[in-house]
Amino acid sequence: MVCKLPTGSFSSFYLQLYQIVEDRSSDQVISWSKTNNNSFIVWDLKRLRSDILLKFSSVLGRNLPEFLAKLRSHGFKPVFKGPGELEFEHDDFARSPLMKKMMAKALSDRIERFDAQIKTLKCRLKAKKASLKVEILFQNLRI
Repeated sequence: MVCKLPTGSFSSFYLQLYQIVEDRSSDQVISWSKTNNNSFIVWDLKRLRSDILLKFSSVLGRNLPEFLAKLRSHGFKPVFKGPGELEFEHDDFARSPLMKKMMAKALSDRIERFDAQIKTLKCRLKAKKASLKVEILFQNLRI
């Protein structure tokens, strides 16, 4: 069995962030901007820290400064609106049917990669079992 891993076009960060912003159940915490299709707004910093960053810390960051640093490193820019308001924009991160389709494809690619990794591990396990059987046969022949 030959195991090949496909390559994805979106990083986990973009996928996870898109899913969270797109998820209607998180709209009180983080949602798309109503005036700009290329930006999202953080409405509740406390719940962002406790609900979202805590749950998705491995991808988004463990705390607010790390999350903000990851946003900057992925090309997001703050939109200055006023004190206490956090809005971030990115030209390629958009609320649109095309973007939704691209993100769904990227998520599908991740699932395929995961499946391929599982197949690879199964191949290795099968080979290891076969190797152990041969080793046991040789040990039994020496007795």
